Amino acid sequence: MAMANEGSELVVRSGTGRLSTLTAALGLLAVCPATAQEPPKAPEYRIKAAFLYNFTLYTDWPPDSFPKDDSPIVLAIVGDDPFGGELDKAVRGKTVRGRPIEVHRYAKAGDALPCHLLFLSNEHARNLPQFLDRLGEPLPLTVGETEDFTRVGGAIRFFVEGNKVRFEVNTDALARARVKMSSKLLSLAKIVRDTEER
Repeated sequence: MAMANEGSELVVRSGTGRLSTLTAALGLLAVCPATAQEPPKAPEYRIKAAFLYNFTLYTDWPPDSFPKDDSPIVLAIVGDDPFGGELDKAVRGKTVRGRPIEVHRYAKAGDALPCHLLFLSNEHARNLPQFLDRLGEPLPLTVGETEDFTRVGGAIRFFVEGNKVRFEVNTDALARARVKMSSKLLSLAKIVRDTEER
């Protein structure tokens, strides 16, 4: 499978030569300024929701993360949900390697398990190191937005730079979660490592 930028979209070429377009995020790294009719956060979180969907496309979880061959990929949001309905829209009706995608919302991180991708609101991300220390395997792929998120053990952090949504990936956290992320996806990320002993 190969990827190529064509216009404003990132295109995936499969082994059969057929083309499919990644939805929104990977090819649209730039976040357009909000229009007068749109709340300022809406475009940013629409892009981030599309990123979360694409993370599921280009990540392989260990087999023991799924009880059955058709078990869903579970995306959990803990705390305040900045996406509104955007994440539900991004994954509605989609499957990844035959698995449906489910979005669940929780007040506390401990209630969100088991899940495959865990988005922590800023309030809950502050307690990430303690939360990770209490978890057994398999660990979820953790995503957040706080400045030090990936440096204290989180896997993926969104940040906005020059009006563009970017993301960084902590490869130490990927190894702990025993997930494999596509090199093509990693090539779009800023790569970081832990800065605290874990």
